[in-house]
Amino acid sequence: DRINQCLSALESWNKTSRYSGCISFFIIKSNLDENYNKKTSVYNEKMNFFYYQIAIPLPIKGTFTYKSKVFLKNGSRAQVSFRNKKVMGIVIKQIKKIPEYKVKEVVETFNENLVFESNEFECLIWASKYYHHPIGDVFSTFMPKLLKDNKKNLAAPSNLGENKHTYEINLENKPSNLTKQQHNAINNLKTTDFNINLINGVTGSGKTEIYLDLTEKKIKEGKSILILVPEINLTPQLYKIFSDRFDGSVGLYHSKQTPLQRFNVWKGAKSGEVRIVIGTRSAIMNPLKNLGLIIIDEEHDQSFKQTEGFKFSARELGIKRAQKIDIPIIFGSATPSLSLLKLVSQNKANEVKLTKRVDGQDPPKLVIMDINNQELNSGISNESFNAIETTLSKGKQVLVFINRRGFAPLLECLACGWNAECNSCESSLVYHKVRDRLVCHRCESAYGKPVNCPNCGSDKLELFGLGTEQVEEYLAESFPGVEIIRIDHDSTRKKGAIDNIYKKLEDGAPSILVGTQMLTKGHDFNNVSLTLVLNADNGLISPEINALEKVSQLLIQVSGRAGRKDKDAKVIIQTRYPNDKTLNQLKQGSYFAFSEKMLLEHENLNLPPYSCASILRATSPTQNNNLNFLNKVKNLLINKKNITSIGPLPSFVAKSKGSYKHSLYIQTNSRGYLNKVLNHLDQEIEKTNEAKKVKWSFDIDPVEYS
Repeated sequence: DRINQCLSALESWNKTSRYSGCISFFIIKSNLDENYNKKTSVYNEKMNFFYYQIAIPLPIKGTFTYKSKVFLKNGSRAQVSFRNKKVMGIVIKQIKKIPEYKVKEVVETFNENLVFESNEFECLIWASKYYHHPIGDVFSTFMPKLLKDNKKNLAAPSNLGENKHTYEINLENKPSNLTKQQHNAINNLKTTDFNINLINGVTGSGKTEIYLDLTEKKIKEGKSILILVPEINLTPQLYKIFSDRFDGSVGLYHSKQTPLQRFNVWKGAKSGEVRIVIGTRSAIMNPLKNLGLIIIDEEHDQSFKQTEGFKFSARELGIKRAQKIDIPIIFGSATPSLSLLKLVSQNKANEVKLTKRVDGQDPPKLVIMDINNQELNSGISNESFNAIETTLSKGKQVLVFINRRGFAPLLECLACGWNAECNSCESSLVYHKVRDRLVCHRCESAYGKPVNCPNCGSDKLELFGLGTEQVEEYLAESFPGVEIIRIDHDSTRKKGAIDNIYKKLEDGAPSILVGTQMLTKGHDFNNVSLTLVLNADNGLISPEINALEKVSQLLIQVSGRAGRKDKDAKVIIQTRYPNDKTLNQLKQGSYFAFSEKMLLEHENLNLPPYSCASILRATSPTQNNNLNFLNKVKNLLINKKNITSIGPLPSFVAKSKGSYKHSLYIQTNSRGYLNKVLNHLDQEIEKTNEAKKVKWSFDIDPVEYS
């Protein structure tokens, strides 16, 4: 408009001026016309596009601006070009102001339902901010691989087979009567609107039956249910229980499934075809239609917190999701986490207790066995051996717990003291006899077992320490004809392995289970009458803040595998610290009194959960890079009020996968204040040269302090 006004004035002047027809007027008009056309062309081109912030699945903070001729909704997919590669991004928001800089166009858009509906979308935006993690990586964590690779479209059929939108209850698999405590628990749980509930029940008290009852009620209301367990090997057992009870589509969702299986369950849940989903932590954002209840079983388990990459807690994200859509969330455990018990004490969570097993019996009591002056064979004392023998003679099963896989954790030269270590990690190699290999449990590198010492040439190489394979071998030699079943990461990694183990145990024949922490995670072994714990001492002397919480949960959980149908069940804990206060507090097999004492101690010492903690982790090929970086950050915190920082500290295993690891512990009393401080650090760190030499990340509410 302004250009046209100028042209009119010039034209009027030209007609009246004695310089009429002057060439300068035509030059001016020509230049103005050309400039006008260019600007109009650019303006029209920009007006033909919509502009968006798009999150790309890379460890890069922030979003990137792209344009599209098609209108895109928040939470939808958009394939874009980034550094000459096509990647699948998620639309975060539309930009109203047209950018001045050059913007790439979206490569491909998708005519489909939103990948993330508004409530899920908002939860993940919150998660990115709360955990201070790149937003693109957050969304990518919960998106099926086939959607990320653009090999599937949400508009296509889910291929789940027969479409079962309705569910029928199989009464044959429903008990006629629940216990009085189960009835009371169901009546006292707050299952409408947003409420945090805790079922604090001893092992064998029937928590699963309560889950089934609540699921039935929600199904009849037309709702969907999400159930999380901490371990993939727990899913087959729970899947069978729910499939037997409900005649309808029950979905499984975990990392050992094929990409197609995960996509089909994910899409079936989104469409409403699947209304019950059972999974591990990655299933927490499964897009169930009309979600009415979230259940997190064995909530105390550390596996609900991811410790690599996006370090989120499925428990915290579950609470946030339930809050967003105003539905109840239920946590179940025989050994609840201190953080959840604190919420109960503050009346922010509703607790129901189950103090008796469904058969009316008390949990087995723990026997503390002093092994300081006893001869051990493959870690087993003579007294424990006799107890195993007696249990087997009664036709019962035995569980032997040792939290270390492999045959022996140390290969050492008796002549010069050399020991086998990983080339990439500062950790000893573990000998696996089944594979006849020395294996690093940090990076899984494998080496041949030398005949002579690589350092001095001596043939005096000796294996030291104990692992599941060695215990299995000793028991097989000692009890010929008895089935010895090893349950650890190595024996269960093949598909269907855990199912085969359950089938062996179903007949209840005398057998011995030898396993690691996998045994403690909610498995039902009905004929186990004796549990033997070989190496719980490491947890008693660990310097970690939450070490006693972990070891107490571990011991109570492993003891809970015994005596499901045997009132004479026994749990033997072999220890070199028989007078330890924690062990003696747990002798009665009850977690209630112990957890109350632990909460009081943590409150007096201002430890989590009565304070808020974060760990800044740094890795690099050199220790100096880590130390320089973390010291720089620590200096940035000096003038911050109410902030405690400890470090830099090396990890327990200082070097892993070729890089050194160090950390800085940061603590304060307020979550909001901690988040504010970390936001400030985020911005300041990006300005430092030291940050360019390391890989760093925040770990919010850590469960591993090493």
